[in-house]
Amino acid sequence: MYKKEFDKLKEIPHTVVFYGNEFYLDLYEKKILAKFKDANILKMYFDEYDYEEAKLHLSENSLFGDTNVLILKHNKIPQNLDKLVKKTKTSYLFFFYYGNKPPKSIKNQVRFFSPDVKDLILFIDEKVKNLNVSITKEAKMKLIRSVEPLFLEKELEKLALFTDEITSNDIDELVFSYKEDTFEDLFVSILKGEDFENSLKNMLIKTDYKRFLSAFTRYIKDLYKYNLYIKKTGLSSLKGLLGYQLPFDIEKQRVSLAVKLKEKDFYELLKFLLDAELKIRKGNSNPEAVFWEVIAFLKTFNSF
Repeated sequence: MYKKEFDKLKEIPHTVVFYGNEFYLDLYEKKILAKFKDANILKMYFDEYDYEEAKLHLSENSLFGDTNVLILKHNKIPQNLDKLVKKTKTSYLFFFYYGNKPPKSIKNQVRFFSPDVKDLILFIDEKVKNLNVSITKEAKMKLIRSVEPLFLEKELEKLALFTDEITSNDIDELVFSYKEDTFEDLFVSILKGEDFENSLKNMLIKTDYKRFLSAFTRYIKDLYKYNLYIKKTGLSSLKGLLGYQLPFDIEKQRVSLAVKLKEKDFYELLKFLLDAELKIRKGNSNPEAVFWEVIAFLKTFNSF
C-alpha cells in the first residue's frame, strides 16, 4: 500500500514493513513511537538485531498488561523474520527497511516515495507551530530548495534558536545548502550544451560525486513529466501538475528545458543513466569510473 492508504487505516496492522524514501521512514518511525508511547517498546537498529531477544519480547506477557512492540531498522532482511511475524497475534512488529527489495514474509507493506513541495510545506508548518516561531513563504521555499527533507526538522530547530520569525535572510546566513536540488545550475549548464567544467569542479569540492547520478536522473525524470504535461494541456505553467507555484525564473527555466528535449532524447538519457545506476548497485563496477563515464556521455550528447 501507499502512504495515503496507510494513513486512512482505522487500525494499524500487527506487522508492517515500511520502505522507500528515508524522510518518510524517519517521520513514520516517530509517528509509530508516538502512537505506542504507552506500550512496552523494544528497538533494534541494524547490528543490534538479536533473534532470540526479539522473539522473547514479542512472545512474553507484560507484567503490567502493556502491549509489546518491536521496532526493527535495517538495510538487510534479518534472519528468521518470518518466525517473528508468527509471534505477533497480540503484539506488534514494525520493520523500517532501508534496502531495495522488501521482505515477502510481511504482508502489510507501506512504500514511501519522495515528498513533494506541498507535503514539505505542510511538514514545515507543523514544525514551526510546535517550535512557536513563524516563517515567511519565501523562507519555506528557500529552505526546501536548500535542505534535504530528512534534515529539515533539525534546521528548523536551529533557526528557532535565533529568531521568532524565520526569513529568507536567515536561511542564507544560517543554513548550509546541501540539497541535491542545489545541483540545478550544473544540470542547466549540461542540458544547454554549455561548458560545465567549472560548475562540475565546484560541485565536487562541495559534495560527494556519488550524489550526482541519482540527482540528475530524478531531474531528467521530472523534465520528462513536465514535457508530457505541457503537450497534453498546452499550458506553460506547471502549477496544475505540481499543485503549487514554482518561483517564476525556475519554472521558466524548467519549462524551457522540458520542451527542448524530444521523446527519443529522454529515452536515450534515462536508459543510459539508469544503466549506470544499475552498474553501481550491482557492485561490479567502480562507482567513480561510472561517474566519469556519465560525464563523458553528457559532454557528447547530440541534443544538448
